Amino acid sequence: MTELRRRVYDLARAGGRGARITTNYFSGAGPDEKRLVRVSFFTGIAGGVLWYVLILFLLFLDFSSEEIGLMYGAGTIVGILTYLVGGYLADALGRKLMFLVGIAAEAVGLALFLTPKDFAVFTVAYGLTSMGSSLAWPSLTALMADKASSVNMKYLFGMQQFYNQVGLTIATFLGIFGPTFIADSSSIDLSTGYFWVFVLTAVSILVPIAFMWRVSETKRAPERIAARLDSKMRRMVLVYCVQDAMIGAGAALVIPWFPAIFEYGMDATLTVVSLIITVSNIVIAVGWLTIPKYAEARGSVMLVTVCQIASVLPLVLIPFSEFSLILVAFLYTARSLLMLVPSPVLSAYIVNIVSEEIRATFLAWGQFAWSIAYAASSVVAGYMWSNDYTRTEPFFYCGILYVAGTLLFFAYFRRVREPHEHKAASAQK
Repeated sequence: MTELRRRVYDLARAGGRGARITTNYFSGAGPDEKRLVRVSFFTGIAGGVLWYVLILFLLFLDFSSEEIGLMYGAGTIVGILTYLVGGYLADALGRKLMFLVGIAAEAVGLALFLTPKDFAVFTVAYGLTSMGSSLAWPSLTALMADKASSVNMKYLFGMQQFYNQVGLTIATFLGIFGPTFIADSSSIDLSTGYFWVFVLTAVSILVPIAFMWRVSETKRAPERIAARLDSKMRRMVLVYCVQDAMIGAGAALVIPWFPAIFEYGMDATLTVVSLIITVSNIVIAVGWLTIPKYAEARGSVMLVTVCQIASVLPLVLIPFSEFSLILVAFLYTARSLLMLVPSPVLSAYIVNIVSEEIRATFLAWGQFAWSIAYAASSVVAGYMWSNDYTRTEPFFYCGILYVAGTLLFFAYFRRVREPHEHKAASAQK
């Protein structure tokens, strides 16, 4: 027991030190780094509404799980097609420009959800938000990668993910709890509450223009991508895309359905649903401040692998814990923390191991693979749930895909070092 306490204490102390290093790095960062991080707060607001609130809004409008799955699948395909050219356009025409085009598309898509219920229109709306994300995310990530050294990259991404998570947390809580609270405490109906959620989200996604406009960008002459992809890089792209596809396929089966699972499968009120998701998001935000330091001790690839595989156990236990919503909240938070908290470390690792000229393209290819699997799996998930949110099978299929994708990632990338690791190894010789 004494040894266990010592290990827990050491982990907590390392986490606290990691949070201090991350915040100290950001306090001394340049104005461009700070602007890009603040941009992420507002993109997090849109992400929270689209990831958590949208499905409850669609169920409120009496869309079936099959219709929702088809809507998600078709909309994601638009994002997939965008990924085919988005990364290259960002590298060739400018990352700032592509980011601004992306958030404009998201704003239009969010505004379309304000129109009367229509499957086709809402599918177009989701497609526009997907297209916008496909343009904005690789561009933002590549811009950030130009602003920090390979050693400090994980701290910049950690702070960026923290700000993004704060925005997502606020939007999720207010987007789920707000309409219900307003409807219960006034004569305003639930549909009006959702209306204002989408109005405010559409407006907020345009705020990053003020920050992004002032970010400096180093223009580079576009290169032929084939010239930058030797056989090693092509293998790297292939493996990264395959493992990303496995993760995307698994995620679509369960993750966006959690609000429906909690409300319709476990009889939780929307207030309880908002609290479960909000607490989880707060824990993740704190985790993103602390996790970069652990990567120095264990290595980026090992950290990502251990965390993602460990997340599967609480995931598969959730549907068997409906007798206690407190236990469900704990398992959901543990799953989310373990699966998502290594994200800034993974992002920093990936941009460190590829050349600067193709960073946005490489990231877009990975997200393309994730999205195409997510689109297909979303359609399957709609029919798999079949309006019965007490099912357990999707959790097991999701877990299997997560483990398979993570093991593939570890098997290949454990041999691929970051630039600063090469320098450290050379210095020791």
